[in-house]
Amino acid sequence: MAIAVVTIIYSFFGMGGTGQFFGFEVNIWLYRLIWLGLFFLVLRDYLKMPK
Repeated sequence: MAIAVVTIIYSFFGMGGTGQFFGFEVNIWLYRLIWLGLFFLVLRDYLKMPK
């Protein structure tokens, strides 16, 4: 989750109009949306874990 948050924040300051995702250049907003989706998937699985 931390990697996703850092990547999203970094994309606002250190990247141009595109981002690299699995070797493909994608629109920066799609790149951020993909990372946000990954963040929520990991968060959901984390919250489902038994305490």
